[in-house]
Amino acid sequence: MRRFSLYLLSLLVLSAAASAQAQNPGTAKEYLKRGITRFSKGDSDGAINDFNKAIELNPQMAEGHFNRGKARRAKGNLDGAIEDYERAMELDPRLTSNNRDITQAYTNRGFIRANQFDIDGAISDFDKAIHVSPNDADSYIKRAEAHLIKGDFQDALMDFDRGIALNPPSSSASLAYAGRGFTRLLQGNEDEARKDFDKSIKLNNEGRIFLELHLKILETQIKEMQRRRAAEQQRVA
Repeated sequence: MRRFSLYLLSLLVLSAAASAQAQNPGTAKEYLKRGITRFSKGDSDGAINDFNKAIELNPQMAEGHFNRGKARRAKGNLDGAIEDYERAMELDPRLTSNNRDITQAYTNRGFIRANQFDIDGAISDFDKAIHVSPNDADSYIKRAEAHLIKGDFQDALMDFDRGIALNPPSSSASLAYAGRGFTRLLQGNEDEARKDFDKSIKLNNEGRIFLELHLKILETQIKEMQRRRAAEQQRVA
């Protein structure tokens, strides 16, 4: 009976130890694994805490930075996510090559910066998105629009051409043709512009009004960029 009691006590001790280990992982890989599990269950805060611990234990773990970036992006911390993605790229370029999460993080921030008229910052983000995913048509199209807003028509045309050549979905292709047509119109090439507008309308499923609104927004942004540039030149003079 005494031996049986000791046996039960040993089982309880081992069980408690295993439970404690599960609650408090001891290695970076264990924290990483638990963080990934927590993130998959929607617990972004818990996941970030685990990834923090994994990185603290092993700062060279690319997977820790990459997965914390995903969790930070899910929380709306785009700058923090990109900071982690860039660290992961430094540590293991293969892990991040052609990664959709990283590409979208850059294009999303680039889009935000473009709408804030930080055009150079936007172009820089689109450059980085293309570096990660060289065949991402959306990144080329968004960079083309940024060049267009800035007034760099030739660079805009080159990027619209590249985006279209990558055969994007019809909705993206429609915007690319519309943007290229608008660029050509501003250059005085009305015949080629008309051809692009016709292609854009054929590909668009949301109607002509949507395209007209999109081009009106671009036109407004171009004018605002010109106004800011003129005001800056006047201030410097």
